[in-house]
Amino acid sequence: MTLPPPHSRGWVLPSIIVVLTLIAGGLGGVWAALIVLALGFAGVTVFHLVHLYRLQRWAKSSLDHYEPLPEGIGGWGDVLAALSRREKKRVAFQTTQKQMIEQFRRMAEALPDGVIVLDERRHIEWANLRAQQWLAINLEKDRGQPLGNLVRIPEFLRFLADELNETLSVDEVAQRTLVIPSVFDTGKSIALQQVPFGRGGRLLLARDVTQYEAAARLRRDFIASVSHELKTPLTVIVGFLEMLQEAPTEMPEETREHYFDLMRTQANSMQRLVDDLLTLSALESGARAKEEEWFALTPLLQLLQQQTQALSQDKHIVTLTVPEEETQIYGVRDELASAFNNLLTNAVRYTPEGGKIELSWTINEEGRGIFAVRDTGIGIAAEHLPRLTERFYRVDRGRSRASGGTGLGLAIVKHVLLRHQGELNIDSRIGKGSIFSAILPAVRVKKA
Repeated sequence: MTLPPPHSRGWVLPSIIVVLTLIAGGLGGVWAALIVLALGFAGVTVFHLVHLYRLQRWAKSSLDHYEPLPEGIGGWGDVLAALSRREKKRVAFQTTQKQMIEQFRRMAEALPDGVIVLDERRHIEWANLRAQQWLAINLEKDRGQPLGNLVRIPEFLRFLADELNETLSVDEVAQRTLVIPSVFDTGKSIALQQVPFGRGGRLLLARDVTQYEAAARLRRDFIASVSHELKTPLTVIVGFLEMLQEAPTEMPEETREHYFDLMRTQANSMQRLVDDLLTLSALESGARAKEEEWFALTPLLQLLQQQTQALSQDKHIVTLTVPEEETQIYGVRDELASAFNNLLTNAVRYTPEGGKIELSWTINEEGRGIFAVRDTGIGIAAEHLPRLTERFYRVDRGRSRASGGTGLGLAIVKHVLLRHQGELNIDSRIGKGSIFSAILPAVRVKKA
């Protein structure tokens, strides 16, 4: 055991007592020395007990705020001063740790993803707001609860159970991803991934993949639709080719020509589909075949009226109404002509013989230009209107295919207008016809 150095203040009081005892013994004898010694050590005991009591009271004080250590006398001063320095270092360290934890929480809250901190038993230690919303977790009530008890989705429970399998490596655990519907919002898809950290702990990361899932679904539907659209004409063409190949040589020329006409019709149908697909692909890619420019609108509308009349084969009444003052449009003329023509083609296809198709161009009070196509056709039910611009969406598949449509016309219209900061408005009633309005922003419209 190492004794304190002689100059330590802890030796002062005992030294005084020893000196006084020796003096009392020399002056008053043994009893006087014993009395002085007893009184001295009693005083020392009280002195130490007082300091111990003050130290104990400080130790029992609240940890919520910093409480300075009591001051001491003699050796206690050295001890309490050393403890005070250590306590200040501890408080500073804890303050730094709290600041780092708070900074981590702020960073986790700022992330676009959900974050859940799990312990080695997969009990919830902490979760940011997004994770709480997506998985319906109330952190105040659910902290310390098993996550599997709160998210009762079979796939998720198996995901947690498989993750606890010791045969899986850390990398294998981190690479596994599970997509589940949000507990709070079933229309949202959440991708979950676990990242090991610490001693058996896990970070459960949640990401909103609703748009990615929707895009993947659209891609699958698109491939299926294209395959279906191409399969029908190809089947017809192959069937007739086999028939012609096996037909007797004396087949009448009229019959043979009829078969060729049918194959030509199906081939033209595939050609229109491929052309529309290429057009739509170019629009979606953002590539422009031509630069935007100002061009006169009335000559274009007059040309479209003539083409519509020719397509109708004079079975409909096609009219055009434009202001007397010429209007110019800023954009790609061919793209807008294609969009307007698709609206007119649909009007011809779905308007019975003898019906009316009215083309009009107006400029509203806000300066926006409106190209409207009004027909007296069969009309469209309200539940179909929000989906009309989807690729290959048809209200009546049989009628659409029989009329020669590819199912891409309105999708092309939508993308052309989006490229020109415009919008498509559709108003339709069953049995009363439809109004398709292509609206262009005021910055792209001016009077000549």
